[in-house]
Amino acid sequence: MRLFGALLNQVAQPVIFMKTLVTYFSRTGQTSRIAKEIAMRCNAHLDPIHAQAQGMTWLAGWRYNWQALVHSAPPIQRPVRNPANYDLVVIGVPISRAGLAPPVRSYIRQYAARIQQIAFFCAEGEGREERGFAELSKLCGKQPKATLAVARKCLPAIASRAQLIDFVDSIRGEGLDTSQAR
Repeated sequence: MRLFGALLNQVAQPVIFMKTLVTYFSRTGQTSRIAKEIAMRCNAHLDPIHAQAQGMTWLAGWRYNWQALVHSAPPIQRPVRNPANYDLVVIGVPISRAGLAPPVRSYIRQYAARIQQIAFFCAEGEGREERGFAELSKLCGKQPKATLAVARKCLPAIASRAQLIDFVDSIRGEGLDTSQAR
């Protein structure tokens, strides 16, 4: 009986999983695809960031780029999930020539104080990801647990890329600190 009790104590150790939220903004759907893949692989909740004024007209595109250039934080819709309820928040952002997506800047300004740990990923950074990740870190007041930059040419095959797997392992605490998909 003692042997069984000792064995039971060794086997019955609780497994602790980090409660993770993947939040993102996507205009073209590329960042959304990556976010869904990360959320699936991490068994995380998914919560897109929605700008209050959205659209794909030329005027909306002009406003978006202007807001990115001047570091504006336009109004966003209230998120469905509270980031304070999670151990880790993974933030996905497209980074254009103009800069970070303005709705992500708004999200971080509103919720950064509630976020315990962060990780970042970007789509279509095309060499601007370091500057974008530095700005995100500064806005959050925290260093990311991991980062992932996916180049435009890698987007179609990202689901099977080793960089995505390394990123997911990193945010789970099983791998490297950062990943760059080139």
